[in-house]
Amino acid sequence: MAKVTLKKDTNTAVQEISHKLDDLDKLIDIYGKKKEILTEFENWRNDVKRTLDGNFYDQSISRDFLIETKVLPNKFSDTENVKKIDEALYKGKSYLRNLNTDIQLDKYLPRVNHDSIEKTTAVAIIRKILRNFYKHIKAMYQDEVHGNGKIKKEDLDKIKIGNEYDVQRILYSLIRPIFPNARLEVADDAGYNSVRYDIALHEYGIVIEVKCTRPTMTERKLTEELGADSFHYKADHLFLFIFDKEKLIENPDVFAKSFQRQKADFGKELETVVVQEITF
Repeated sequence: MAKVTLKKDTNTAVQEISHKLDDLDKLIDIYGKKKEILTEFENWRNDVKRTLDGNFYDQSISRDFLIETKVLPNKFSDTENVKKIDEALYKGKSYLRNLNTDIQLDKYLPRVNHDSIEKTTAVAIIRKILRNFYKHIKAMYQDEVHGNGKIKKEDLDKIKIGNEYDVQRILYSLIRPIFPNARLEVADDAGYNSVRYDIALHEYGIVIEVKCTRPTMTERKLTEELGADSFHYKADHLFLFIFDKEKLIENPDVFAKSFQRQKADFGKELETVVVQEITF
């Protein structure tokens, strides 16, 4: 395995993983005393995944951890479930202990990245891209082109946003030059099922969910979809980006404000940006 994989210094990585081991010891202490142990274990697994993704550029480390500690409950046998959870608890402890040992033996070395961007700056950049999305649409597709250019206005006029996949593609093309590790349509384990993130920046814990309104959609339906997404998605900072093509949102400012949440209250920062289509 390649050595240059750590995002953070060795001591920080070992310390953060050790904290997760401490959390696991607390689970083991209450094991057998609480019926909710499986739910709490799944929450711990997802928390560890975020920690590992925050420390390693190679995301196969967190994927291997999830595979190693996966529990598939048997609804017909409590005895079998007890055995499976017991094995997963100790596999998790063994995996993280071995990982810390490997880090201390310099099997994983810190990466020197002179182009790194601090998390608060990354959030600010994403926010600015989202809020100014339509300025890109206007400058790229709607403004007059230079007479000597090979790209002609009639060709650009053929490009129209039809649905959220179109919005997602354009948005991703704006984000990736600044954040090369950004990923498109990322599947993640939410514990009881899988979710798919439209755009994810794992190194910053940022997820962007893209919506584009359609003729058959109502504001109430949009609200329901956003509510489900904001609840299930695992992220430190979740952006809900709504391209209101149909202009069905009566008051975009009030609507966006209703989907703002603080991490202390919601477990993650939730920020919503609404952009309504403008025709020039």
